Amino acid sequence: MKILSIDTSGSSLNVGLLDSSTGLFFAHEHTTDEARTHSMKILPAIQALMTKAGWSFDQLERIALTAGPGSFTGLRIGAAVAKMIAGQTSAELVPVSTLEMIALSARSSAATSYLPMINARNHNVFAAICRPGKPLDDEGHWPFADFLSKAPKNSIFVFEQGTGDDFKAEIQTAGLKFIEQPSEKLIDAKLLAQQGLSAARADADSFAPRYLRKTAAEMAWLKKHPDAGDGDYAKYVSEV
Repeated sequence: MKILSIDTSGSSLNVGLLDSSTGLFFAHEHTTDEARTHSMKILPAIQALMTKAGWSFDQLERIALTAGPGSFTGLRIGAAVAKMIAGQTSAELVPVSTLEMIALSARSSAATSYLPMINARNHNVFAAICRPGKPLDDEGHWPFADFLSKAPKNSIFVFEQGTGDDFKAEIQTAGLKFIEQPSEKLIDAKLLAQQGLSAARADADSFAPRYLRKTAAEMAWLKKHPDAGDGDYAKYVSEV
C-alpha cells in the first residue's frame, strides 16, 4: 500500500511516503525548515517526495494525518491539504491522534506508559496516557495538576523541546521522568504512515481536526450568542 503521511500539528512539518509492500520510505528533510511555515512548505515538500519516489498522486492509497490536538492553524493546514488530495484521488483519509503519535515516536520500551503532552497555555495541557498494547486513555484538555494526578507510576512524559519548562519541577516532584523531543523528531512520519495501515478511515468531506477545546474566536462568538445550539458556530463559519 502506498501511503502519504502528513503532520502539521506542531512547530515542524513532517511528511513522508511509505510503500508498505517494499518497505521503501521517503521523508521530508528539515535542513531548511523554519518553524510554523507549513502553509508555504507543505505542497512543495509533498511534490518533492512524490518526484523522488517516482509516484503519481493517483497511486496514493491512503493519507495518514495527525488529526489533533495541536496548533489550530497547523491542524487546519494539514487537514485542508489531506482533504484536497483525497478529494482528487481515490486515496482514503486516515486520521491518527497527535498525542498517540508523540508517544509512539518516543517509545523505547514496550513495558512503559508514556504521557504525550502539548502545552495549551495557562498551565493547561493537551495530554493522554499511552499504555502498552491498549487504546489511548484520558485524552483531553487538562489543567496540568489534574492530569498529573492520573499519571501511572513509572510513566514518562513526552513533549516538544522548549515547551515543557513550566511543568518539569512538578513532574520531578511526583517522581516521574520526562523526554524533551526536538521539534523535527516529535512526530515520526514513518511511524505515522505505518499507523495509517491499520487506523480507521474517515470521510474526507466531513472530516475536521480534533482540537479538544474551542478556539478563542469560537468562545467569543458563543459568549455573544448564549442561546446558540450545538453546531451553530460551525454553520456561522461556513456561511462567512
